[in-house]
Amino acid sequence: MSIGDTPYFALLRARLDFLGDRQRLIAENIANAATPGFTPRDLDSAAFERAIERAAKSGDTTRIHSARAVARPDSETTLDGNSVVLEDQAQRAMETRMAFETGLSLYQKGLQLMRMAARPPGR
Repeated sequence: MSIGDTPYFALLRARLDFLGDRQRLIAENIANAATPGFTPRDLDSAAFERAIERAAKSGDTTRIHSARAVARPDSETTLDGNSVVLEDQAQRAMETRMAFETGLSLYQKGLQLMRMAARPPGR
């Protein structure tokens, strides 16, 4: 088993993948802010969190599937049927970025701890 296959790193990697996918959807939403009839999408975070919880409890991190995209209209809809609100999307992008940075920091700290544990005593 490689270090990356340990449950800690596998769960973090799944979370980072989820956040990367969410950021891509947010970018698509923003790009379609002027498209008539466009409804923004987001990832089903509740389903993803349940999958992470099940994987953490069972120790089987191989069955974590990526979250599916669902329609998630913002707070307003324009006359042409577009429901993208740039402020809402910017807020989601910021939250996603902060969560990604936190996950990345945890991943780096985990690697540091593994390196420290692998060093011979007295170094």
